[in-house]
Amino acid sequence: MVPFRRAVLNRATATAAGVYLGLHLISVLSLLWILHVRRQSFTAFIHTPPHMWDAALYIDIASHGYHDGFDYAFLPLYPALLRAVEAVTGLSYLQAGVLTSVIADTIAAVGLRAVGERVAGARAGLVLVALWAVLPTAMVQAAPYADGLFTAFAAWTLYALLRRSWLTAGVLALLGGLTRPSAAALIGAVGLAALVAAIRREDGWRPWACAAIAPSGMAAYILAVGHRFGRYDAYFTFQRSLWKNWFDSGATTFGEFSKVIDGRLDNPSVLEVIAIVSMVAVPFLLALMVRDRLPWELVVYSAAVAALALGSHRSITTTPRELMPAFPLLIPVARRLSRARYRGLAASFIAVAAMSAWFAWYLPIAYGVP
Repeated sequence: MVPFRRAVLNRATATAAGVYLGLHLISVLSLLWILHVRRQSFTAFIHTPPHMWDAALYIDIASHGYHDGFDYAFLPLYPALLRAVEAVTGLSYLQAGVLTSVIADTIAAVGLRAVGERVAGARAGLVLVALWAVLPTAMVQAAPYADGLFTAFAAWTLYALLRRSWLTAGVLALLGGLTRPSAAALIGAVGLAALVAAIRREDGWRPWACAAIAPSGMAAYILAVGHRFGRYDAYFTFQRSLWKNWFDSGATTFGEFSKVIDGRLDNPSVLEVIAIVSMVAVPFLLALMVRDRLPWELVVYSAAVAALALGSHRSITTTPRELMPAFPLLIPVARRLSRARYRGLAASFIAVAAMSAWFAWYLPIAYGVP
């Protein structure tokens, strides 16, 4: 029985990884074709600083360490992994970043399938992987960005929560807290689940341990930055003063919607349209999650990620990327698409994967931002 279960697990893992990597391969080949037709160098496209943005900063931290407040806004786990991969493989930091991200994204895809299969069925789990692979912002999944790594931690943390593996969930949330600020949503969901279990006197001491472990990674980094600069709120000060990023209770989001309603946002760009559609879709997707009676831990996590993304002062163009880790929002869509015929579904995803290559080329060229 054990070998059989192991074989099934290995097959499911390989299938999820194959779907994810296959769709990204289609996107990469399509991108290479676009660059060839336009006589543009792929190497120049990748290495041009405006196209890299956060990736350039991660690479700088990995190669030279933290050296000013601008850098300290970035959590340390991803650049530490870049440094380790570079040291082991001898690759350049850019190549090490791409390799790290692809591995992390593949692990995330397997985690998405595990969560999707547990709550919506095996086929829906694979469709969830495919949806995440062809999001408009999926191009950053293969770049030296920490988004894929954080999504991997989030997916497996939520899977551990659904299985009531408290210590695993706590440790993974700790690591997520060293990866992206969005981990505040993950830590909150884990803490709430642990509190509920503790109140119900379930699983003994483990929920308490989980609640203590989960926030320790992010808290330790924030305290370390505070100690380095002699003020406890140094990390948040850097986010606000240098990156113009703080929680404004949705004032920025409301302002952007107001521009659409009163016509001030005249001739919006492709990126602005995608951002607005993403923001509008969030409450409807959350409502579908509730209607489909998905586990409340997934709903809480998704709502918290959305609250952080939509409730913060930021550039509207980053909203779709900030929402990317909220993958449970896609489960209701995946469940409904899983009822479609296989051939039509496969053809649709292949077409969308090819179109995502155009977006990967168009966005940096047109706007210089991911």
